[in-house]
Amino acid sequence: MKNCPALVRAAAIMTACAGLGSPRAHAQEEGLGQPATAEFRAPRGETYGTASTTNYVLQSFKFRPLSGDGANFLTNGFGSRYCSSSCHFEAPVMLPAGAVILAMELEACDTDPAAQLTANLLRNTQLEGGGTILALVSTGATPGCAFFNINLSFVHTVNNETNSYVVDIFNTGATSATRFQAVRLVYRLQVSGAPATATFPNDVPTSHPFFRFVEALAASGISGGCAAGSFCPNDPVTRGQMAVFLATALGLHFPN
Repeated sequence: MKNCPALVRAAAIMTACAGLGSPRAHAQEEGLGQPATAEFRAPRGETYGTASTTNYVLQSFKFRPLSGDGANFLTNGFGSRYCSSSCHFEAPVMLPAGAVILAMELEACDTDPAAQLTANLLRNTQLEGGGTILALVSTGATPGCAFFNINLSFVHTVNNETNSYVVDIFNTGATSATRFQAVRLVYRLQVSGAPATATFPNDVPTSHPFFRFVEALAASGISGGCAAGSFCPNDPVTRGQMAVFLATALGLHFPN
C-alpha cells in the first residue's frame, strides 16, 4: 500500500487493535512487568486487542505419554488421563509470536494424599537444546478435584524463532485417583517494541511519539507509507483506505 496515506493516530489504533508483532523487537523481555490476574474458564476465543486475554487449552487427549502406559479414564463424558504407575506426559504449545504468557492452570483430580500431579511449562531453546521452566503448578498434598492455577512470576514474551514450548505433566499416582483433564495457558497480545532505525525517516523519525506503532504497521505489511521514506502521518484516511488497513491487519478471508 505504497500510495495509502494515513494518520499516525490511526496507526496507533490499528496496531493496538491487532496486537501486531515484529521479529525485530519486543516491548517486554523476560523478568520485566507484572503479570495480570488470570481469569480462567472465561468464554474467550481469539482476541486481537492488547488489553484482553485469551485462554489456550490443551485437553488431555493432546498429550502423549513419554513414560508409563498413559491409560485413558472416562468420567462424565469428558476424557481424563492417568497411568497405572508413575508416568510422564507431554504436549507441544503454539502461541502467537510476541504474545505475553501470564498464567497457567491445571484441571485435575487428585484424591490420593500420597501422590500428586505436576504440570510444567517449558521453553526449549532450539539452537542449544536446553530447557527452562517458565511456570509450574501442582495438585500438592491436598486431595480433591479442582482448578490449580498460578500466575507467572515474570512476564515472558513468546519467541517462536529460536524457541519451542511444551507442557510436561508428571503423575506420581498409581491409579485413577490422580488424573488430569486439561491445561490452560493465559496470554495477551502486544505491539512490538520500536526498531533502531526508521522506515520513514522523512516524517516519522525514531523520536516521533508514534514511531513504534507506525513501524509495526510497516513490518506487518499493512502500510508501506505514501512515498519513499515517508508515511504522511498528518494526512487524512479515507473509508476505502481504512478498509484496506483493517482487512489486511485482521487477515479477513471469505470464500468467493
